[in-house]
Amino acid sequence: MNIYFIRKRIGNRKELGRHPFTLDEAPSTLRQLLTVFTLHGLREAQTVVGDIPLTEAEIAAQAEEGRVKFASRYGENHDTPERALQVMLQAFADGLVRIFVDEEDVTELDAALSLKEGSEVVFLRLTFLTGLMW
Repeated sequence: MNIYFIRKRIGNRKELGRHPFTLDEAPSTLRQLLTVFTLHGLREAQTVVGDIPLTEAEIAAQAEEGRVKFASRYGENHDTPERALQVMLQAFADGLVRIFVDEEDVTELDAALSLKEGSEVVFLRLTFLTGLMW
């Protein structure tokens, strides 16, 4: 099953982009969907990528955004799958992320989820300023 996901962080000016994602089978709950995405993201974060020179087009595109980045990852990720899933569940429980499936807000982890071919899943990461009152 092919779906699209969109990642967005509040306060970030980057344009939303649709990214294709292939699922072996349709998850029946939000918990299953988040588990698939979390484990995929962990594998991606732990994959070692060598230094690749930027092309002229990449430099121009990044310069237009206002900053040219030479490395997208600055540290190593040593999380275990269990730890990554624990952090994901805690972030959802704390309200630090909102998930929309085909423009509908999904708030229950174990409620039935109906994904179809071409569905859009939006991950909206809410970040709050802390320490302003202290």
